Amino acid sequence: MSERQHEEMSPEEERENNKAIIAHVLPFAIWLTMMVWFDGYNARTIGGLVLLAVFRPWRWYPKLNWKNIPAAIGVGLFIFIVWVGVETPIVQKKAPAVTEWYDRLLVDPFMKPFKTRELFEIPLAAETPEIQEAVSMGIEVERTRLPYEVIEEGEHVGLHEYDPKVTGWMVFWIHMFGSTVMIAIIEEFFYRGFLYRWMQGSPFFKIDAGNLNWPMLLLISLFFSVSHYEVGAAIICGISYGLLYIKTRDIWAAIIAHGTTNFVLGLYVLKYGQYHFW
Repeated sequence: MSERQHEEMSPEEERENNKAIIAHVLPFAIWLTMMVWFDGYNARTIGGLVLLAVFRPWRWYPKLNWKNIPAAIGVGLFIFIVWVGVETPIVQKKAPAVTEWYDRLLVDPFMKPFKTRELFEIPLAAETPEIQEAVSMGIEVERTRLPYEVIEEGEHVGLHEYDPKVTGWMVFWIHMFGSTVMIAIIEEFFYRGFLYRWMQGSPFFKIDAGNLNWPMLLLISLFFSVSHYEVGAAIICGISYGLLYIKTRDIWAAIIAHGTTNFVLGLYVLKYGQYHFW
């Protein structure tokens, strides 16, 4: 790993550097705090908008280069495929061993190493009438099990708490906006725009964004993966967004790629009910 560069800065440059660091770090830190404190996405999304309006981290970057949009969307779609591909129903059916060992090695390996995703039995009231009748007659049947917990009773029994039938469509689309726009902007400015370059030198915003430093890129990608259950996919994700930023020198390209992944993932979750990805 190369030594960290450090330029002698005037008092004005020092103040500008400190201002830039705060504008990148505080929105990210507060966003993480809101994810712990607030269950609903409404407050988080509004909070994210306020944070970005106040700190405006884009002040230290060039504007979007429109020529980078196709590559950004392509990278975003590629990461979506990486994220869900091994755990899609067709792979689980055709090659269950692949899904199993992917889960054991690369899904939540820090908290549950060498274990598959936990499956939860849905409430009997949410089962088909045939299964309910069999259970009432004392017949052993295979119950429906899902990789996420569902509502146990009431009007929405058997549904996930993020299902739009539960939350309503307005809240669902606020969730989509928060996932697609807020997360993408806040995380990309922090991980790729700030942290990757700050680890190489100071002031970080003068470090060439096109400088490929593999040890730093891999370290940042590993750090990025820690906040995700799908650690293996998240590492590939971090490397891909990082390489896109380095290649284009355009932080907005990385943001668009990240947003594309999350948006398509949200549509996939909605279509197939795969709420463990959301």
